[in-house]
Order: sequence, then C-alpha cells, then structure tokens
Amino acid sequence: MSKRTNYCGGIFVLNSFKLKTSVLIQHSNKYYLMLIIVRKQILLFILISCFKLSSQQSKSHYPEFNWDKVPIAFHFGNSNRLMNAEEVSFVASHSNFICLEKGHAEKTLLNTELGIEAEARQLKAINPKIKVVFYWNTFLDYGSYLAHQEYEEHKEWWLRKNDGTLDLKRNSLKRYDLSNPDFRFWWTEKAKKAVVSGSCDGVFMDAFPQVLSPKNKKLWGLKKFDSIKNGLYMIISETREKIGDDKLIVYNGIRTTPSLSLGNDFTDHTDAVMIEHFGHFDSGTKESMLTDILEMQQAGKSGKIVVFKGWPGFDWTNEIMMKKSLAEKRKMARENLEFPLAAFLVGAQENSYFVYNWGYRMDMGCLDWYPAFDKPLGKPIADAVIDGWKLTREFEHLSVSVNLETKEAVLTEKL
Repeated sequence: MSKRTNYCGGIFVLNSFKLKTSVLIQHSNKYYLMLIIVRKQILLFILISCFKLSSQQSKSHYPEFNWDKVPIAFHFGNSNRLMNAEEVSFVASHSNFICLEKGHAEKTLLNTELGIEAEARQLKAINPKIKVVFYWNTFLDYGSYLAHQEYEEHKEWWLRKNDGTLDLKRNSLKRYDLSNPDFRFWWTEKAKKAVVSGSCDGVFMDAFPQVLSPKNKKLWGLKKFDSIKNGLYMIISETREKIGDDKLIVYNGIRTTPSLSLGNDFTDHTDAVMIEHFGHFDSGTKESMLTDILEMQQAGKSGKIVVFKGWPGFDWTNEIMMKKSLAEKRKMARENLEFPLAAFLVGAQENSYFVYNWGYRMDMGCLDWYPAFDKPLGKPIADAVIDGWKLTREFEHLSVSVNLETKEAVLTEKL
C-alpha cells in the first residue's frame, strides 16, 4: 500500500468516532462538543498530510531548488556546434535547469533533434540531476528540425487566413493549425520521442501569446480562432498523456502589454511557465511589470516552476547594439543587471529561476556570469511589500528594493 493510501486511509479512523459520538451525546453535550472538535482536528491533519504528500510526489520530477544563491536557469542554442568540455562543465555546475533552443548544433549534427539529444547526454554525464528541456514550438514551423520535412508534406496542417492564404510569420514561417487532430498527434509524437525515448526531461511549448493574440480573431475568423484556442488546450493534455506525469511541460507564458494580459492561464497538465519579456518588447510599462510580478508570485505559490527572463536594456534585434564589441555589450549588461534581478527577487517563490542575456544564441551573453549570482541570498523572510510602484522584500542575507516607475533598484547585502 502506498504512503498516500496509508495517510488517506486514516479517514476510516473517523468511523470509530461516530460510534463513540452516539454514546457520548447521551451523557454530556460537553463531551459531544469536545469530540466534534477532535474529529475536525483529525480530519484537518489528514487532509493537510495528504496535500503535502501529493505535492511532494508531484514535484519529484522538478529540478533541485534552493535559496542559497540566486537560482539561475539557462536557455539558449548554438547553431554551429555542441558545447565544448569547458562550457558543458560550466553549465552543469552552475544550474540544474536548462532549455536547449531550436537549431542547436544543427550545422554539425544536421538537425535540432540530434543536437539537443547529444547535448543532453553531455550535460547529464557531468550532472545527472540536471533537467534538460527540449524546445519544440507549439505554433511555428522551424526548418532546423528533421520534423519540418514531414510537416511540409501535409498542407492540411498549414494554418491559413480567412482569405485562404497562408498565415506566415515575417512572411516566411508557417504556423501550425492546432485545430487539426492529426497535426496534434504528429506534434505530440515528436515530443514523446525527445522526452520519453530520448534524454530530455521535458518539453518547452512556445508561442502561446502568439496563438492567443486578439488580432487573430480578425485574421482567422472567430470560429477558427476558437477552434485553435481549444486545440491549444488539447495539445497540452495530449502531450501530458504521452510523456507521463514524471516529465516537465514548460510553456511560454505570462505576458502583459498595454493590449494583452496573459497570466498563468494553462495550469492543467503544465509544470512551469515562462515570463519571457519582462520589462522589454512592449512589456516595459510600470503597470505591465507589476502585473507580471504578481502573476509570477501567484504561479509560484500554486506550485509551478517560473522562469523569469530579464533583459539588459537591449536585445539581438537592436542593430546598433549588435555592431558594438562583445566587451561593450557585456559592460552594458553588467550595468543594467540590478533592476531586472531585483524585479525577479521581489516576486520569486520556490522553484523560480532567473535568466539574463540579450537573445537566444549562446554568444548573446547566455554563459556570462555576474558577481551578484554568487552572493548569499537565503530564504525569503516574507512576500514583497508593495507601496505604489515601489516593492521591497527581505531575504535572510539580502534586502531588495525596486521602483517600477523609475526602473531603479537597490540590492543590499546583510552583514
């Protein structure tokens, strides 16, 4: 009999109390009331025990987490090659959590699937506890995957607009028709191969905000929009059914802009949610940032892993910045770290992770490390205190203050 059954089996103890209750009622209302209280306390104890056990069991496949220092995750790809021995050792020793992006090592191993599989094996050889997540976009067809060749053969899986023309991102990337059950079967089979048959520990389901953009209602028509939205929910549950409960489903994610607000809206069957654009890409208003922090806090309290991506004030699309030397980019990233890091810390809960770089390729600051990451943090004393647009929070070894209106922050070490 499982531990869960043993705990919950304690409910049967209450039956004996029912017999005693019938006797005690005849003697004294006082004893009756006392017994009622005892019964409630026992029931509460059993329910709490069952909840705690269930919570522990459901998180056994999570990466190991602690508050000793800033919890860091990695998220990148390198189209040219696998990581070398030094890079693998660095990643495996500085985090237990990484998502490998589309196109990883495709120029040497020919496709994304082989690249991520080979990298996962390298990482696990050094750190068997590291959780490696396979990036598999839920809406966009990338040509770096071997699976792309199969997708090209099924025109009925290509998403089209109201006028019958293809719905393309940047006039080049085909979009998936999530309302097609045959497509979803194919997509989930690829996820299963990477995670169940392969060495990865989970799948990264990207582009949920793009699927749910209100602009699509006019683009596809309301009926098609609703069917694709329903298909999005279905592909999550179908993925869970195929990969099992002991593997991770990470989705992207929480996003607030002046015209869009998505929280942790896909709680069923998922383990983790990403905030990809905090303070950046139209999410830089004080209102948007506060909303994202609160959504992060709520998702964390519900037991979800939260991956929070901070930006150094520029990104790979900034042509002027990309022409600067790597040393100049790194200098700016160092100077701008404090604000996104403080914003992360005021909302972080257990199983929250910080990512900081200016893109998705390994050479975009993805392996850069900062002194703040090595300083003692300790457990949070309490949740953040919110005073207008200023948030403060105390950790065992650090005081954090961030102003979302002025985009200023202070991290003060406790001596």
